Amino acid sequence: MRLKYPLLILTLALLTSLLPYASAQSVEALSLTVYPDGYVLVNESVVTANYTVVLSVPLLGKDVEGLVVTDGRGNMLPFEVNGSNVTVYFGNASLIELSYFTPDLTSKRGAIWNLTLYSPIPVEITLPDKAVIVDLNTVPLRISGNSVVMPNGTVSLSYVIPIAGSTTSSSSQSSSSSSQGTGPTSSSSSVQTSSSSPGPGTSSSTSSQPTSFPKTSSSSPSPSAPPRGSSGRGLWVAVVLGAVVLVAGAAYWYLRRPRGGVEPLGKEGLERFRKKIEGMEDLNDDERGALLYLIENGGKAPQSKVRSALGIPKTTAWRMFKRLEERGLVRVYKLGRENWVELVIE
Repeated sequence: MRLKYPLLILTLALLTSLLPYASAQSVEALSLTVYPDGYVLVNESVVTANYTVVLSVPLLGKDVEGLVVTDGRGNMLPFEVNGSNVTVYFGNASLIELSYFTPDLTSKRGAIWNLTLYSPIPVEITLPDKAVIVDLNTVPLRISGNSVVMPNGTVSLSYVIPIAGSTTSSSSQSSSSSSQGTGPTSSSSSVQTSSSSPGPGTSSSTSSQPTSFPKTSSSSPSPSAPPRGSSGRGLWVAVVLGAVVLVAGAAYWYLRRPRGGVEPLGKEGLERFRKKIEGMEDLNDDERGALLYLIENGGKAPQSKVRSALGIPKTTAWRMFKRLEERGLVRVYKLGRENWVELVIE
């Protein structure tokens, strides 16, 4: 029996063979970690189907940073980003895990933040510490601390982050001020409390000390009630303490310098780079600190170590290194399972 429509039958057979590729994946788990600056860390697990070696996974944002794709055993997988999708070449892996940052899921209006997305499965959302939920588009499945589990479908969540005030006071200063002199106590006590508890519009200077220097506590006498016969002694004590801090900081950085032999990128090149950034006035403190750290460590270091030395959040570090890379000062590359940062020395 001859077939009357061989071309039609061949087309149907080809479409049937491609059906496994059309349904080659299913989302198994999805969790979001929201940071105070609006960036969101997305962690997604996707189960693959048999007889497939490549799949396309939609991303939750167009602006994606730090994308990492691994199999169920933590091995890195090759991928390619195409617009709002990522194509993953997974071989025979049965589970694919994606992790990336995106600012596209959140928006802010006044003091209220809003998080919006569509999820095919229930999604766990971890909000910033002390965040307060003010609106939900549906009843959550579970709330625990600052974590909420929302059902599948369209998710819309609004929250605010309250600003905590500083109300610390020192009992030792109040006791010492009460034991000094016999003059009016109201004026001296007001000076003591203002130095320990800043009011609106003021800030404590100790909170902005560089992370690389050890913090010191002020032990100099109160300027409002200096000991008799010791005029100007408090100023000298402050000068001595400042000198000690500078010497300690210099010794700290000196001990952290690479020792022995020529540095990997060459001493002359690093010195030229140091002079170059000294003349760049548009660098902020974090950017300048990151570049100096790289200079002191031979011109390159793991990104996590630079971030830890500066004491800045991961999302802030991602944006900082991206700015420096766009200016041609550093290059970021992956070595093993870790991102490295290297100075670009001309």
